[in-house]
Amino acid sequence: MKQIKGFHFVYEVHLPANAKPASGLNIVRITGDVNSAGNMQAVLDVTQGSVPLKLNFVQVGNTQYLQVGVWQKIPVESSPVGKLNLGAGTVEILQQVNGAIVVGQQSKGGTQCYHITGSVPAAAVKAIATSVDTTTPFPTDIWIGVKDDYIYEVDVHGPATADEPQATWRSIILSKQNVSVDIKPPI
Repeated sequence: MKQIKGFHFVYEVHLPANAKPASGLNIVRITGDVNSAGNMQAVLDVTQGSVPLKLNFVQVGNTQYLQVGVWQKIPVESSPVGKLNLGAGTVEILQQVNGAIVVGQQSKGGTQCYHITGSVPAAAVKAIATSVDTTTPFPTDIWIGVKDDYIYEVDVHGPATADEPQATWRSIILSKQNVSVDIKPPI
């Protein structure tokens, strides 16, 4: 993962059907691309209360841009994704899996994968969740390509904050592994 040219991803926060709408701005899904430099371009599906919104987002280096009518630079502290880094975050999770067990094989994205279960410390989940205030390890499922060793999916189970319902989980589905993506500042 550290050496690939880039990848496409869909990151999603899965809430139980009976979850109450959270206050504030909350990420529902992020769909986009990451390149080898860690730059990201994406569409953010968020909710503000119960109102769904779509936002275009670009991060180049430590500079983030958000399109709200027009493109504008935004400070990381004000960003809906904060310090979220799906490239480095996925690698961090993989490096910190405890008790990894291969439970079988399964197809993901049309590719035969090893299905691995384990857990990751809460500190590792901070790289893929905008906020983590728990210290309990997160049960984790990972799918790795049998023939190419690429990561195809990472699922992290459990609430990241006290405000999230118990049945909350996050998924990162990867595709187009090792495909270079040219990501430039939009302004």
